Amino acid sequence: MNVPHIQNSPCADSNTLSQQGMKRVIWQPNPLALLLAQVFFMIPVLFAIDRTTPLVFLAVGLINLFGIASLSLRRFIKLVLPLSTLSFGLFFMNLLFPAEGINGFERAIAVFLRSFTLISLSSGYILSVSPYDIIRALMQNWGLNYRLGFSLFAGWNTIPLLKRDIDIAQKAQEIRSASEVRAKKGGISRLTRLPVTILSGAILHGERLSLSMAGRGLEYMEGTGERTFFHRVPWTGKDSLYTITIGLASLFIWLALIHWGIFVFELG
Repeated sequence: MNVPHIQNSPCADSNTLSQQGMKRVIWQPNPLALLLAQVFFMIPVLFAIDRTTPLVFLAVGLINLFGIASLSLRRFIKLVLPLSTLSFGLFFMNLLFPAEGINGFERAIAVFLRSFTLISLSSGYILSVSPYDIIRALMQNWGLNYRLGFSLFAGWNTIPLLKRDIDIAQKAQEIRSASEVRAKKGGISRLTRLPVTILSGAILHGERLSLSMAGRGLEYMEGTGERTFFHRVPWTGKDSLYTITIGLASLFIWLALIHWGIFVFELG
């Protein structure tokens, strides 16, 4: 029986090529360049106690994150909303317990906007980049120690493993506690069993980490030259231009706010 030969669709090939072309066209900044850009936006807000300065740099920072870093709006809202409770707490604290000779409502709004802007810009950066790319960029571009970088890699990967161990220990504890309730036992032993299980799991993961670091020869990497990487996070000329442009733009906006008498300095 003859099997007909199925050729690849030229439309599918063209779509694939167009998608690859779009990936080449869309430029993503180096995680460290994006970090510097966000720091440039956050520094004026950190020293401001007026209403306008946080709003201006919040708008510019979010435009940078959504336009350049392709930040997801849904993920951003899910993270910022719970963290914004801290800003609301500072608002009511300054409103209900104002200092002498200070308009409590005005100061509460200023403190709320400043804290909310700092939370939004820092949270947006965390969601815009991969933690692994940040660690790679620190090692490749800023000379972070290889052992420290690998420890950060392993620590980040250990979080889901510890979560899995906690889930397994909780399920096992529920099964054991059911029989202990019938036997009228338990009490303090049930309270100490879960932390001991988690601690033993963390020690086991730490031993695996030390063996893995020894197997990679990281203790012999000091002063022996650059280590090779499967995944490179280069710092290009576009990153330098992007960082300088953002820094100058942030400085220009800050000086303009000072010149117009809008910026009010306060470090506390």
